[in-house]
Amino acid sequence: MGFPTVTISSSEFIGLAKDTAIGQGAADLSFVIVPHPVGMIPLAEILKKAEIVFPEILRAATEWKPEAKLPPMKPVYPAQRLKLKGSVEDINKIFFEKGLSLGLPILPPTPDRVAEILKGTSRKADELLGMVPPRMGALTVELVAIHAAMAGCKPEYLPVLIAALEALLDPKANWRGLTTTTATSAILVIVNGPIIYEIGLASRQGAAGSGHHANASIGYAINLIADIVGGSKPPTPDKSLLGGPGDFVCWIFGENQVAIPKGWETYHSDRGFKKTDSVVTIMGVYPPVDNIDHWSITPEEHINWWANLVTPLLSIGGPCWISQMDQPHIIALGPEHAQLISAAGWTKSQLQDAFWKKARIPFSAWPKGCPNVDLLVKKFGPVSTDTLIPVTLRPEELHVLVAGGAGKHSHFFAPFPGCFPVSRVVRK
Repeated sequence: MGFPTVTISSSEFIGLAKDTAIGQGAADLSFVIVPHPVGMIPLAEILKKAEIVFPEILRAATEWKPEAKLPPMKPVYPAQRLKLKGSVEDINKIFFEKGLSLGLPILPPTPDRVAEILKGTSRKADELLGMVPPRMGALTVELVAIHAAMAGCKPEYLPVLIAALEALLDPKANWRGLTTTTATSAILVIVNGPIIYEIGLASRQGAAGSGHHANASIGYAINLIADIVGGSKPPTPDKSLLGGPGDFVCWIFGENQVAIPKGWETYHSDRGFKKTDSVVTIMGVYPPVDNIDHWSITPEEHINWWANLVTPLLSIGGPCWISQMDQPHIIALGPEHAQLISAAGWTKSQLQDAFWKKARIPFSAWPKGCPNVDLLVKKFGPVSTDTLIPVTLRPEELHVLVAGGAGKHSHFFAPFPGCFPVSRVVRK
């Protein structure tokens, strides 16, 4: 448009800034680097950094000219072929050195193995599903099959994997933010409908843990694609401060549909789908809060305990980003907790309303420097230090489903900022 621009980045994040620019088609941008950190420092330090960097900003705005060019684009289809010799261990070593794996073992994606995986779908191998952020790598059905083969998936898992990826590619999923943040975040995948039983996806005891081939291999394939096709690896553009196991295999489980109390609907039915539909729902989340409650004998007692359990976490990592108050949070009820609540005649909406009224944080909990404090005042009007702020703006933003097996545990998944649940029907 002819307007000069200057992009300011801290020294720790300049790699992410440049990767993002290239991924969006800008070969060269005018960058000015400020020494890290720029947050949680005294005002005097902020002013000193500003004074030092301002002449660079002025010079960049008036004198800078682009020089770099984008690298040539490779064909999207077919995928590049590599001729490699050696044992499986040798192939794993080569793949890791070339940045084509995450460090966990993979199965070599031979043409025969990939062709076998592609038998699991009627979709064409050259179909372009979208561009995976942050690098904006082109994702074809063939490329999905390649990574599914690497993760050890069976052909019949491919439609579920494709549906999850299509959901992640929706802008509402905020896949870019999720894969470049400093936070310990992960992808959550919830599966509903007949496909759970058709492919043997775990939905009961330990469903999100080890020992379940469908869950583990699909979850591994999703992360392979995120990191290899999307290019999201530490130290940049993945800026995870610590990271976690969800960076290898994302959270994935089926809703325990056989344990849903009478009168309650499945999660995908709540979202407007038919019970006979097979549906995958994804959302970017923080690590869940595990609610251990062996003692409550009424819904009121249970909700009082649980709401007070989650609010200390959320006062730090949750609605301080006020956008999260507009985002759904997921209550994954263990079957025994669901039975306690439903046996008292409670509906899901009663549970949502009771939880919402209890899960509140004093206004005094927000750090003074939180950028959204003024927005909180606009949302809730005049507030005092004792004003209780709900974790979401509406009870219906607390999504309820039944997950797991026997035991007195439930889980609360808070969303990563900007991430909304996105659902896709499984297409074979």
